[in-house]
Amino acid sequence: MNSGSIAALLKKILLHNLLFPDTAYSFYGFAGFDGRTVQPVITQPRIADAHPATQIMIDTYMAALGFEKTTQEGRFSNGAYEVWDLVPRNVLVDEDGDIFVVDAEIKQI
Repeated sequence: MNSGSIAALLKKILLHNLLFPDTAYSFYGFAGFDGRTVQPVITQPRIADAHPATQIMIDTYMAALGFEKTTQEGRFSNGAYEVWDLVPRNVLVDEDGDIFVVDAEIKQI
C-alpha cells in the first residue's frame, strides 16, 4: 500500500493492467480488521522459473513498447504515461527470455 490510499492503488493497478497485461492484477475484494483497517485483496499471475532482468533488458523492452528512457535509472515516458522503479527487483525474465513487469510506479501525464 505504498500508493497512499486505496483509490490511488486501484488507479495504479488499472494503469499497470493497461500497460503490462501479461502481469495484470486481479482484484478480489476487500479484507480488514474489525473497525480498524480495510485492505484490497489483489493477485498477479506467478511467473515460473524467472529471475530478475538486467537493466539493459528492461531498457530494451520499454523501448519496444514505445517508451523513452529518462535521465533517471529505471524511469521511462511515452508522452502519455510515466513509468518508474523499473529496476531488476521489479522486472522478471523467464527461461524463454520474455520480460514481465511485476511492480512499477505509473502515472498518467
